[in-house]
Amino acid sequence: MNTANILLIERGLVKLIKNPSAPIMGFGMSLFFLLVYNAGIGGIGSMEAFGAGGYLSFVFPITIISLAMGSSAGAGQTLNADMQSGYFKRLYLSPAPRWILVVAPMLADTISSMAFTILLIAIGATFGVSFQFGLLSVLGILLLSFLWSLTLCGFSAGIMLRTGQYQSAAIVTNAVFPLLFLSTTFLPRELITAKWLLAISWGNPVTYILEGNRFLLAGTSSASFFYIGLLIFSITSVVSVTFALRSAKKIKV
Repeated sequence: MNTANILLIERGLVKLIKNPSAPIMGFGMSLFFLLVYNAGIGGIGSMEAFGAGGYLSFVFPITIISLAMGSSAGAGQTLNADMQSGYFKRLYLSPAPRWILVVAPMLADTISSMAFTILLIAIGATFGVSFQFGLLSVLGILLLSFLWSLTLCGFSAGIMLRTGQYQSAAIVTNAVFPLLFLSTTFLPRELITAKWLLAISWGNPVTYILEGNRFLLAGTSSASFFYIGLLIFSITSVVSVTFALRSAKKIKV
């Protein structure tokens, strides 16, 4: 990697550190969900369906999902600020490869999301969240989190580049948010009585990242959810990055 690429990646990280509103918002939203859901529904955690980890371990994956949802717009905000200031145009017309102009803020946003995910895992462990495979569970959660974050970040950045307005990056979050309620977010499959909701949850990609994490945490799901989740989000992350890179070519500077 040449010096220009390294400098642009460093710049993306520095800008995010100076203006960390997106990841902090995602982190705050994640802690809020964990606190409210565990306080409001946690009383049923003694049921056998929640396993030895109780409701806290069951609901913990929602914090990972909401973190990426809250912070995924960071790359779009960085790109939009550069476009508005004219800095992006100067870089676009420079000898620097165009792909790095998009990848640098996306990489910074993904690294930030991973850092806060590690912090969430540490907080969860402190309050009793179980990790049935120890360090391997943590690494598995981080891998799923990375693919999920990259997926949202790529689509958000790509949409912003095509529209020229960073607010449009929220389209991705708005599209994903209803999927949380059409999955096994709050209750295990055994306790959901609505057959239509169970049917929809099978085709809902959010289900597989939720249940994949639950397999790694308290073991309340099967390993197949984890492997299917890896496959799904490996594909979506590649598609989202490709979408973002192709979107950069459509910008009129």
